[in-house]
Amino acid sequence: MKEKRIFVGMMVIAFCIFVLTPIVSAGPIEESNQLTQEWVKAFHEGNAEALSSLFALDGVYVSWASPFPSQGRDAIRATMAGFFRAFPIRYLILRDESRKAYGNTVTLYNHFTLIYGDGKGPTKTVYGRNSAVNTIVDGRRVILTQHSSFFPIAGP
Repeated sequence: MKEKRIFVGMMVIAFCIFVLTPIVSAGPIEESNQLTQEWVKAFHEGNAEALSSLFALDGVYVSWASPFPSQGRDAIRATMAGFFRAFPIRYLILRDESRKAYGNTVTLYNHFTLIYGDGKGPTKTVYGRNSAVNTIVDGRRVILTQHSSFFPIAGP
């Protein structure tokens, strides 16, 4: 009977260690995925401060909505704040995500569907693609550069 209790006790401990223990250290791909989730959350909340803080201090964001890149967190914050003010209705769906890790640096490529509107007229739906590079800077994973664009229009 004593051996059975010891065996059951060891099984419970093993279960706790292998199943209930959270992942302590994720790899670059998992960290990059978490960074993307934080970006999407900040975007949906309209939180330009949180979104811009995900970029490196000298990060670059090239938006489909602007002819010029936003360089640095302050410019990215201003760009996103302007977009959020202009379009309080917004919903972003990412798909076809592909990540490649090169040491601590991760490249991301994905497609997106964006539904947005100003609340005064009908919402618009656009389709595009996005690429980004993120890495560890000062012990924290940040976006170095991100570029989004619409899909090309087919036809003559």
